[in-house]
Amino acid sequence: MKRPLQPMLGVGLPLLAIVAFFVLLTYSLSHLFAIQARMRLEAPHNMLWVISRAQVASLRLVNAVGERATGHAGADALQRHYQIFLSRLHLLGQGPQRRQMEAYGFVDSLDRLAQRLPELKARISGLQAQSDSANVQEIEQLLAPYVVTLGQAATKAMVAGWDDLGGRLDDARNGLWWVIGSLAGILLAGIALIIHALLTIRYAHERTRLLNQEKAFSQLLIGSSGENIIAVDMERRCTVWNAAAEHLFACSADTAQGRLLGDVSSFFEVERVRRTVDKALAGHTAELLDQPFFCDSQSEAHYVDLRCFALYERERIIGAILLIFDVTERHAAQREIAMHRDHLEELVHARTQELDAALERERATAELYRNFGTMVSHQFRTPLAIVDSSLQRLVRRGEKLSLAEVRERSGRAREAIKRMAKLIECTLDAGRLDAGQVEVHNQLCDLALLATGICGQQRIATPDRLIEITLPEEGSPFVNCDPTHVEHILNNLLANAIKYSDAKSPVHMDVRCTDDKVECAVTNQGTLACIEDSEPDVLFTRYFRGDNAKGHTGIGIGLYMARALARLQDGDVRLVQDREGVITFILCLPRAVVPYVALNDRAEKSA
Repeated sequence: MKRPLQPMLGVGLPLLAIVAFFVLLTYSLSHLFAIQARMRLEAPHNMLWVISRAQVASLRLVNAVGERATGHAGADALQRHYQIFLSRLHLLGQGPQRRQMEAYGFVDSLDRLAQRLPELKARISGLQAQSDSANVQEIEQLLAPYVVTLGQAATKAMVAGWDDLGGRLDDARNGLWWVIGSLAGILLAGIALIIHALLTIRYAHERTRLLNQEKAFSQLLIGSSGENIIAVDMERRCTVWNAAAEHLFACSADTAQGRLLGDVSSFFEVERVRRTVDKALAGHTAELLDQPFFCDSQSEAHYVDLRCFALYERERIIGAILLIFDVTERHAAQREIAMHRDHLEELVHARTQELDAALERERATAELYRNFGTMVSHQFRTPLAIVDSSLQRLVRRGEKLSLAEVRERSGRAREAIKRMAKLIECTLDAGRLDAGQVEVHNQLCDLALLATGICGQQRIATPDRLIEITLPEEGSPFVNCDPTHVEHILNNLLANAIKYSDAKSPVHMDVRCTDDKVECAVTNQGTLACIEDSEPDVLFTRYFRGDNAKGHTGIGIGLYMARALARLQDGDVRLVQDREGVITFILCLPRAVVPYVALNDRAEKSA
């Protein structure tokens, strides 16, 4: 927004007049000092006096020579006049006098006379009274050109002095006119300042009258307002305290005005309230909602909204205005509404949790039955077909079959039934795990001992496979785990490694320790073609079977069960496959801190 032109002129014109006043005054004083310096007569430079005195000295010397020759003067008087003559001649030949004589063009005459001074001195010394007219004439002839030269130089000095004085008078006259003009400008500037001062005083009186009217109106408006209005200065002293504030804080306006806010009421000493007021005094609009307020220690809490605004005088902050609204009834209503809303939310949340749990159970049950049906249709059909064909063979040709063939058929049927029972057991275990019915009983276990036992059992079950195990050199790795579940995990990983690897390749189990973990890695040589273009974690999905699982028994829940059981014990099972076809499943369990006594007891039991 552009500033009005009138305030700028009201400030600019007086400043311009003051600047002109000082400039003209300085100019006048400098010219007066210059005129005084030019008009001052300086004795060392008065050439007319020096030349005239030299001419007088030369004439007196000629007169003294004549009186000596006639006998009317003694030798001492002649020598005194001669010495005065020499001093005047010497004065003309030195310093500024010589330079001035050069300017007049008579320095050569002075130099010729100075060259003949020894002759003049000799003739004066040899002058005899009443008997030496020849020396007198020679002396007069020596001094005659000097006297003439000094007369001419005196004439020129006088003319130059009058010319210089005339030039100085002309310069002084011109300077005086400039000084008179500057004084006239100073007078005009002073008149302008006086007129402006009078207008300013008149304008100030008018503004004061209007300001008093506005102040009276503002006080009337603030006093009759139903809201609490308080104004403070930059020192947080109260300057306005209306009737509503008197009623709220139980303090009269006469008592509050002129005092610090903190002295009027402890409400303004609350840290949040102080920060809000300070923010307004810094020039920002501040707001504080639902601030509790106690009139005294026995009264109930009131709740107020505080809004603070900065007060400006043009662009300068001179204080702040506080608007305080009593919102006790609104706060009570909001609190009651909030309590009802929270209660309803709790009821809705609880009911939603119940419904979500029931829905999740329903979905898990439906998923279990659906997966179970799919598994039965795909996996149970083969063992049932084997049992059926064996039994049909026995029924049809029972009398013709030998005892060995009957045993073979019966054994095949039993193996198929055992396989089907194992599939059913795995499915039920997965269902119990999903339903949260699997319990974990952790205890201190030696993982190396468990791994060694699992490898021994697997060697008996598959004597044609090479199973290797590596144990840590630093001692037995102890973990807090459920040994039954760990055996189930390791049996599953070892069985998978044997099932999906080449019959001639070895299977290796490596037990190793880190700072806070114990790992049991089962490694075999093979490929996982099913995950070449997907994530490795897909193998741990329930009922997932890849392309390399064709021709092998199973329903795809072994790895799912292994990872789920490991995570129930704060562990995990992960897959690592390198480019050379080495596949590693790693069981990771948290390492246990084993006391020294427990280690001794474990060692004695092992012995």
